[in-house]
Amino acid sequence: MPSNLSQTRDTRQTIHLPTEREPSSIPRGDINGNWEYPSPQQMYNAMLRKGYDDTPEDAVESMVAVHNFLNEGAWAEIIDWERRFSRGLGYGWEACRRGEEGFQENADRIANLRDIAAPKLLRFQGRPNEMTPKARIVEFMGRMYPAKFG
Repeated sequence: MPSNLSQTRDTRQTIHLPTEREPSSIPRGDINGNWEYPSPQQMYNAMLRKGYDDTPEDAVESMVAVHNFLNEGAWAEIIDWERRFSRGLGYGWEACRRGEEGFQENADRIANLRDIAAPKLLRFQGRPNEMTPKARIVEFMGRMYPAKFG
């Protein structure tokens, strides 16, 4: 998250929100160290800036906790994917062809074939106005077969 997010209390705010940021386990790609998650105050200010002014202030701390939890889970999925496929699709296929059990059996053998640097995250970038490939396909299917996908 950008380090220049405002920690200043908004004039419309009625309760105090913490300004402490929580460290992430996600390594930064631009400098040494890990990312920091936004404080509840920064999250609230960002939501106001984006036009979400109906957010209950007392819910922001929980929102930040969920945000951080989901980011950590997504990063764990990325690490797992990289562990399986960073050596190429052939290695990934070999490791995964017999399911999870097969991956666990072959992971140590395949992991020793070549050292791969751990992934790092250069930036967080939301694209809320862009449809994912899956969303495009479902939209197309909804037009073609509205009874089933509409």
